[in-house]
Amino acid sequence: MKKLVGLLLSFCLLVCMIPVCTGTAAASEAVRQPYPLVIIRGMDFMRGLKYNAGTPEEADAHFAFSLKDFLSFTGKAAKGMAENGKAGFTDALFDYAYSLFAVYACDGNGDSLDPSVSAVTYDRAVSEYDSFWDYRTNREEGLLQSAMNRYGAENVYFFKYDWRLDAAYNAERLHTVIENACADHGTDKVDLVCCSMGGLVSLAYLGIYGSGRIDSLVADSSAMYGSDVATELLTGQISFAPDAVYRYLASHAGAAAPLVWLLYKLGVIKGICNFLNTFKANYEKEIYDRVLTPVFGTMPAIWELVDPDVYADAKAYIFGDGTDAYAGLLEKTDRIQQDVISQRESILDGAMANGMKFAAIAGYDTPNAPAYPGGSLQGDGILETRCMSFGATVSEVGGKLTDEQLTGDARYISADHCINANTALYKEYTWFVKDSEHVGCMYNSEYTMLIFAILEAEIQPTVDSWEKYPQFLQADARENLTPVTDAPGKWDRK
Repeated sequence: MKKLVGLLLSFCLLVCMIPVCTGTAAASEAVRQPYPLVIIRGMDFMRGLKYNAGTPEEADAHFAFSLKDFLSFTGKAAKGMAENGKAGFTDALFDYAYSLFAVYACDGNGDSLDPSVSAVTYDRAVSEYDSFWDYRTNREEGLLQSAMNRYGAENVYFFKYDWRLDAAYNAERLHTVIENACADHGTDKVDLVCCSMGGLVSLAYLGIYGSGRIDSLVADSSAMYGSDVATELLTGQISFAPDAVYRYLASHAGAAAPLVWLLYKLGVIKGICNFLNTFKANYEKEIYDRVLTPVFGTMPAIWELVDPDVYADAKAYIFGDGTDAYAGLLEKTDRIQQDVISQRESILDGAMANGMKFAAIAGYDTPNAPAYPGGSLQGDGILETRCMSFGATVSEVGGKLTDEQLTGDARYISADHCINANTALYKEYTWFVKDSEHVGCMYNSEYTMLIFAILEAEIQPTVDSWEKYPQFLQADARENLTPVTDAPGKWDRK
């Protein structure tokens, strides 16, 4: 039984790359935004996809644990163990794990493997639709509701899309929404806020269609600069470090956090990590061939998040010489990697030279999934701070930068010595928010007010534009903001 529990825990951690906040502030005074606002949401892992979208048979399509399926797995695993020993058990385990995530899988062309699975999209202002956004008041929906309150629903567009698919495909659909917004309001420009995976879509849009339609672009918790988790997942760099696993579990444990701390101090978490790392070493081929490659390795968007410097290495690791079956998928991702991802700095520099205002917001001091080396570094629970900030130098969560890393202009180094923004591509236009959630946009919070301030600036804003919004900010539980200090953080090592 201990082996069964250990194997189940190991695999759950291996494939869990997406972590599992409400509050309001006083409503702001209505402001008229000169351009319509398009909010590009990020990966919606649990709500974004539907079976038979737009029909009477529409239903959610996502990872869903059920007791019935789990009991069926345990029966098959027990039978496999009895008949074939450990191999019989792991065979049932990998089949079960794939079944949990199979809904996300794409085919060799990078299209949905199940043609009935797609996303519900909205091409017009949110005032034209039923209240599809009112079930949540944080993250993208919190920003949406705040924008509706500030600018009016007729001036706000919410771009939802199938986040698994090729960025060029989704950029084409974003182009339609932007053109509709301009036509609806008789303007030649819009403002964009791209959230999380939406950063990849907006970058592809700029690379394909240019920046002529964009007045201001705010990259909030954005994957515009890629993602270490995608890069390291597709190059085989799965690993578990006890400190990182402890922080991650404790951040989600709530009242049980003291128990997690005790397990950490007693060495239980270290023992689990040793088991997981051994399991990965022994079953790496099966993990990839039977679960990770058929699911995550078939999604174009995951490949488009990979660091362009190791993209070729990642393809070789995942597919080896067997790329023929994935020729259509790789044709799409090769094109985006070559024309967009590897050119992202020149694309953004060109857009800003053409008059587009730009800013980025990155969270930190929230542990990411602890299943890869980059997961121990600063993040917001889902993405890495280094990536969201276009290359800032960051410490581990709970640690500090070394003296060698604390070089450069002191204005761009956080008081807690966790972030050095001197190495960020756009250090003058990048804000860091400690303890914020991924896309930390509670309804009418100060976090959302920062976004609106950036959007409403008549000229390119910088981290010196507002005294109340310095570069390094601390968020409380309601996403209200104060300057970061050098006081010990919740994860600082004792």
